[in-house]
Amino acid sequence: MRRPSSRVSDPDPSESEQAEQFKEAYNRTLGLIARRDHSAAELRRKLSSRGYPEEVCERVLAQLQERGLQNDHTFAEEYIESKLRRGFGPVKIAAELQQHAIERETVAELLAEQDDQWLDRCREVMVRKYGHSVSADHRERSRRSRFLQQRGFSSSMVAKVIRDVIPEELE
Repeated sequence: MRRPSSRVSDPDPSESEQAEQFKEAYNRTLGLIARRDHSAAELRRKLSSRGYPEEVCERVLAQLQERGLQNDHTFAEEYIESKLRRGFGPVKIAAELQQHAIERETVAELLAEQDDQWLDRCREVMVRKYGHSVSADHRERSRRSRFLQQRGFSSSMVAKVIRDVIPEELE
């Protein structure tokens, strides 16, 4: 009678399991980034929530970054552009990018590239929301100011826009 033998050449079951997990996680991640860009932290969180081990998550992210499929800087650029089109200001955008674990220096650099546009964007958002209606009363100014600040524009920027726009409307 022959005894079952374990061959030395058989791969370690944990290695093949990890390889399978890597393949599964990689394919899942490709599906996610096919829909929209994600930050590395966001992908890591999504993979971890699916039960993938940390080392598999890190290997997947490294592979994606090596192949140019995931880049936090590109993600941040596209995120800012998207939020700009939707009328959000630099304060809100910066806070949201920090939630995506994008480095502060990267955020500051990318937002600084838009410095000359923020005031115009703030003015556009106010006009889009309230039209060219003239309202010089304090209550309405406060309401407009709160709206713009909630959209992520700084209080100094909002004050300047309200001060500039309302007198223009009174002429």
